Amino acid sequence: MQQPLRFYTGFFVLLSWLLASCSVYAPLQPGAPVIRQKGEAEVVASAYLNGRLEASASYSPVEHVIVRAAGGLRAGGGDSTYFRNRQMELGLGTYRYLNEQWLVGGLIGYGFGRSNRRFSRDGFETLWLDSVVTYEYAARYHKLFADAYVANDAGRVTYGGAFRLSQVRFTSLTDKGLPLPLQRMTRAEPMLFMRFSGRNSFRWLQLQLASSLSWSPDERKHSSSDIRVRDTKEARLFTSFGLVAYPHLFNEK
Repeated sequence: MQQPLRFYTGFFVLLSWLLASCSVYAPLQPGAPVIRQKGEAEVVASAYLNGRLEASASYSPVEHVIVRAAGGLRAGGGDSTYFRNRQMELGLGTYRYLNEQWLVGGLIGYGFGRSNRRFSRDGFETLWLDSVVTYEYAARYHKLFADAYVANDAGRVTYGGAFRLSQVRFTSLTDKGLPLPLQRMTRAEPMLFMRFSGRNSFRWLQLQLASSLSWSPDERKHSSSDIRVRDTKEARLFTSFGLVAYPHLFNEK
């Protein structure tokens, strides 16, 4: 009885950590389109554990050349605590199969977005003072990024990994309308993913599970004394579930 209890306790602690965040920055996951040749396309729609939605479309107009567009949205939330985000990105890259199974590729691109986060952080309380502090972050940013990825595309299961390096520049970053002393940051973002397809039917459709990290490599060495800057640069873990469609396979039986 103790074993299952420990498992479920650990699971919910992990889930709570996944959903909790103080950062106003939440990136899209790196691109890793699994395309074999000219004329093929891939469309992905995903949902994160916190309700954020993401979609991307990739196409190869010329052999070994790929173009990709992606966007994300998180709307809604309450009046006292919320996270809202809209962002888009465009990328251009290349891909090549090393053999019948292993694919390698890379992209470079540009993205932009805006996001808002409001939450309260509890401190200690005294008889005379309630030390609960409310933060109301708002950010507008654009970024340059480079992706590298590898995938094993054999059989019903496709799996692989990707790594993104981003340079994020804030055109505006505020707390309650007051500017924060952070103009840019570098983010390192590795990702692992798996895709599953049916045995015979619906070869054009796959289920996808992806998990990625995002952190600022310089934060540990040059940590800011301003907690609001540390909030913005905090490390994040993202997990998403989605569907992958290959339009060029629609007519295949």
